[in-house]
Parts: sequence; structure tokens; C-alpha cells
Amino acid sequence: MDWDEYLRWLLQNKHRHYGRNLWLLGRRTYRLAFTPQLVLMEHTRRKEDILKAISNICRFLDIKHDTYFHDEFLRWMRRKEVRWRTTKSTHYNYSLADSLSVAKVIRNMRALPYKYRTFCMFVLVSGLRTEESVSAFNNHSRLCRGDVIEMFWDRRTKKANAVFCHPALHKRMTFHINYNVIHKHLSSQKLGCQIRHLRKLNFTMVATGIDPLLAEFMQGRRGNISQRHYFIPMMKRSRKKWVRMWDPLIRRVGLRRVW
Repeated sequence: MDWDEYLRWLLQNKHRHYGRNLWLLGRRTYRLAFTPQLVLMEHTRRKEDILKAISNICRFLDIKHDTYFHDEFLRWMRRKEVRWRTTKSTHYNYSLADSLSVAKVIRNMRALPYKYRTFCMFVLVSGLRTEESVSAFNNHSRLCRGDVIEMFWDRRTKKANAVFCHPALHKRMTFHINYNVIHKHLSSQKLGCQIRHLRKLNFTMVATGIDPLLAEFMQGRRGNISQRHYFIPMMKRSRKKWVRMWDPLIRRVGLRRVW
């Protein structure tokens, strides 16, 4: 196994931070592939990451040596009933708001430095994935149409369509965020939850407070470029209600509207 070559391959196909993490975890855990230890391991987020790391090693070897390790690994997982992720209740997103406590998250946000407080609030109100949030935030002036940030990004199974731009944040997004230091400044200890969970809180609030269909579209779970002419007008009809829903939380964080 040429680990240096594998790292170069990962960095060509993955985000730099994610690719390096896969490489580091793969080097530590590749011996677990096809073993009873992996089958019996408690299903946690770490087990999911190990499965992804081993799966990517198999794909690399298949491409380099014309083998079929990846197919064999998937068949082995099915035989052993090893799942990629735990099966969650259909009510998971709706109950998450209570378990995470939106009030606690907002209270923790108030203690953050202005730069990360602004970005963190953008992640919450937009519902974008962390990497998507960084790209949208850093390219706000190019993507924003004043009231809607239109992206329509398509990355294989992941999509990002369009999200509202809250007026209290619109004029504040004048600086850039470095993706590599986000988790240091927005750790679960400081925020009260993992930053990726803000996306789930957003879905809960938009789906229950406005419209589940709108929540799915803004999180990239529904719609594509050909459907923008249907969804964008629907967004404009819901904008005032959306702004009113987030206004109290944004004020509590200390980010009042800039006129």
C-alpha cells in the first residue's frame, strides 16, 4: 500500500480537510476490514467513519490494481448486516429541537466572538451543510440576490438549492471564514452541539413553522435546476414569515438589523 499515493488520490477527489481525515483514520483502522471486531463494534459515529475510511481504501486499490475489493466489502457488510448508519425514527429531526435546546444554543452563541457568532447564525438560519455554509458565506456578494442566495450546487448525492438571506445578516457578511479553523472556534463544548446539528434544528423550525416542502427544498433534499422556476416564487411568498420566525433569535444573539 502506497499511503502517499493514496493521500494524493484522496485530495484530488475530496475536500482537503475531509480527505486527510480519511487518510489518517484509514492508516489506523484498515486492519479491521473483514473482521469480527468490526462487525461487533458498537454502531457509533466513529464506526461510520471507519467504514467510510475502509471503503475508500478499497476503491483506491480497485482503481490502481483492477481488483474488486470494494464490491467484496459491500457484499461482506450485507452478509454481516453491518449498516452504514443507524436507523433513526422518522420523528428524529422533529424531536432534535427539544434534545438540543434551541434556547441553549442561542445562549452559547452570544458568548462567541462577533465573527463566529455571525457565521454560526448564518449556518442555523440557512440550514446548509458546514462546507456549503462556508462557500455561500464567503461568496455572498456573488450569490445573493438581496433576499435569496441562489446556489444550485450538485455534488453527486448532495445538493444545495437556494436559501433565504436574513436582512440582519445580509450586510454583515463582508469577511471570509476559514473552513480549517471552524471546528476549533465552534466546537461542541462552546456551541452546546455539533455545528452539523444546526442544519437539523433549521429543518425542524422551518418544517414545523412554515412548510415541510420548503424546508426540504432549501436543504437540497428536493428540487433541481429545472425546478427553480417553481420553488423560487414559492420562497418569495414565504419570505416574510421566515424572517419573522428568525428575528427573535437573531436579536437574542445580539445581531440586530443593520440599516
